Amino acid sequence: MTTEPVNTPSRPVHGTRSRGSRHPETSLAWVISVAVHLLVLAIAFLVTWSVVGSEETEVPNLISAPLPPPTFQPVTTLERTVASTPDRPVTSVEEVVPQVDSTDLADLLLAADDLLEGSSALDMEAAGESSLPLISFGGVAAPAARRIVFVVDASGSMIGAYPAVIEQIERSLRRLDPRQSFSLVLFRGGEADELPPRGRLRPATQPAIDDAASWLVARPPEGRSDPAAALRRAFSLDPEVVYLASTDITGAGVYEIDREDLFSLLEEINPRDGNGRREATIRCIQLLDEDRLGTLREIAREHGSSESDESGFAFIGRNELGLE
Repeated sequence: MTTEPVNTPSRPVHGTRSRGSRHPETSLAWVISVAVHLLVLAIAFLVTWSVVGSEETEVPNLISAPLPPPTFQPVTTLERTVASTPDRPVTSVEEVVPQVDSTDLADLLLAADDLLEGSSALDMEAAGESSLPLISFGGVAAPAARRIVFVVDASGSMIGAYPAVIEQIERSLRRLDPRQSFSLVLFRGGEADELPPRGRLRPATQPAIDDAASWLVARPPEGRSDPAAALRRAFSLDPEVVYLASTDITGAGVYEIDREDLFSLLEEINPRDGNGRREATIRCIQLLDEDRLGTLREIAREHGSSESDESGFAFIGRNELGLE
């Protein structure tokens, strides 16, 4: 008995794929990849070719003629030449140098002095208080200071001397500069009369000095007065230098002050510190007549730079004031 083979369908083995089963998408990807690579190679070739071509371009030579050969000339044979203008040729050095006569030279020297003076003023200003102008009143000098107060007798006994005193005060003030400040205190009519604004000093500017001069003229001497109130007012302004001018400092009558009381007052308002120095220097001017007690001379000695220094006192008599 013959057995016929049974035709069973063949099953493909798992994991294998027949040759004719490749997808068309894969072939298209390969084609695109090859085309991109060819394009990149073409661009690279073009870039390289352009760079090489630019490097081989010749730069034109800008020098159209050879430099002249260097020449050397001995120094002793060089001639001095003077520049000339087209309008007026100069033939000699003497024509270039202007002639200066004696007048021009004097002007130049004065200009140089002005420059030196200005430079010195700046240097002194930078140095501090040593650059301040010195103070002088009635021929009595005082140390350079920033704060100055004038205490002046304006009682009736000063009628003859008062105009000359005003002139001297104004002249002293105009020697100051705005870095310094001042005030005026008069003892007249039984009270202390202080230059406004009361309680503070004024910078020594020209307008302030003009005001002070006018203020003095408007206050003629009158009555009798005690200097104690004026001195207290003056020292309340914290001065460095005080000028005290009077014909009779201790006064008379109901306004008379005992000499020893006056010295005690000054010791109170202007004491010595631990080094023996006082807060302010007092300079004194005796006017019209000599004081037989020598009160102002003694004040200047005790409240000056030193007790042996007599330069802080001056006497201005009637002759000097033009009253005899």
